[in-house]
Amino acid sequence: MPSPILEEFVSRTKERFLADVQASKGREWTVVMGNEAGDIDSVACAIAFAWRAHSMDKAARVVPLVQIERDDYDLRPENDVALQLSGFTDAKKELLTLTDVAHMVPFPSATFALVDHNRLLDRYASADARVVAIVDHHEDENQHTDADPRIISPSGSCSSHMAMLCAKHMPRELATLLLTAIITDTGGLKPHGKATDVDREAAYFLFHGSNLNENLEIGGLAVSTSDIHKVSAISDTANILLTVKSDVRSFSIWDLLRRDYKEYSYSLSSLQQDIRVGIATVPMRLKDWARGNLAVEADKYMARRGLTVLGVLTTFRSVKKNKHKRQQVWVVRSSDDGVSKDAARTIMEQLKVGLEASKDLDLNAYDLPHHNNRLAQLGFRPPDKNALVYEQGNAHATRKVVAPLVKAIFSNI
Repeated sequence: MPSPILEEFVSRTKERFLADVQASKGREWTVVMGNEAGDIDSVACAIAFAWRAHSMDKAARVVPLVQIERDDYDLRPENDVALQLSGFTDAKKELLTLTDVAHMVPFPSATFALVDHNRLLDRYASADARVVAIVDHHEDENQHTDADPRIISPSGSCSSHMAMLCAKHMPRELATLLLTAIITDTGGLKPHGKATDVDREAAYFLFHGSNLNENLEIGGLAVSTSDIHKVSAISDTANILLTVKSDVRSFSIWDLLRRDYKEYSYSLSSLQQDIRVGIATVPMRLKDWARGNLAVEADKYMARRGLTVLGVLTTFRSVKKNKHKRQQVWVVRSSDDGVSKDAARTIMEQLKVGLEASKDLDLNAYDLPHHNNRLAQLGFRPPDKNALVYEQGNAHATRKVVAPLVKAIFSNI
């Protein structure tokens, strides 16, 4: 039975932070947060960074924040499985979420540590806001260059970097949490997938001190880091986590759009316009969840979040050949209080050119009649020309590839 040591730490730290905020002492705290997708990699890294800080200095005031609303917690059932394996019994209640701080305007702290992303979101910006640490595995956005540590390096999971940073401060429950995040983020650490050598080495290290620990042998022979995915405790845990993660059949379109979602802000100099762009990843093919209703739901979602552009990236396996495939849908929205129809048209034209020129994505553009028919199936009205749909040729290109490309496109408008 896992110890509740990690849950007790998270609960206690949250209570102290909220009490200090009530006493106008919030600025004495450093808030460590993952990205707004709220996946287990972000959650694990935020908790691990805070634990490390307290292990090094018992007086440290560092609190992990999960950047999702509490009601959104159930959209990530794999998070709950990983947290239960790490000793949590009621993570939904104990974690500090946006629900706890939404009413706090301005945000009560000005000191931040970023994990699983490397740019402070606008909602936390202030004249004296500062980022004191970064641990991430995404493209470096060249912000907060005086952060220390500032670890930004490619890997399948940010938790792999965090594991090495926390190596001397690692109870079994934290090792388990970071390991389950790596397993989930890399698809089970299998070869030719998302896992890198950094991930395999981190997983090998974490495994020995985790609740999953067993003899690292296969057929009586010691397992190397390259074969870590073959260990039964690893593969069995991967099957559980990935099965739970991919079972989203009961979710509504609205839930699927917000379940795995990231948001970006850009200034379009030629249009003298600031825009917000959202990118959602959905683990189902379009026809299984978006037929007939995506247009209406996307418009509602974009209006709610103040978006000009919404990208929907699907990832799934084909029914007949079990082949990994991806699709993309892009929607540009004009509004009376946002971008004009002319500006939206320019944005759509430039987005189309940039996306279709990408060799990394290898998008398969349909001929116009076929394209219009596909859009109509999703509820769009093709003559409006406010949406694009593609089959993605390179199924290995994830949002980590798409997001920097979109940034480059909008940097030239």
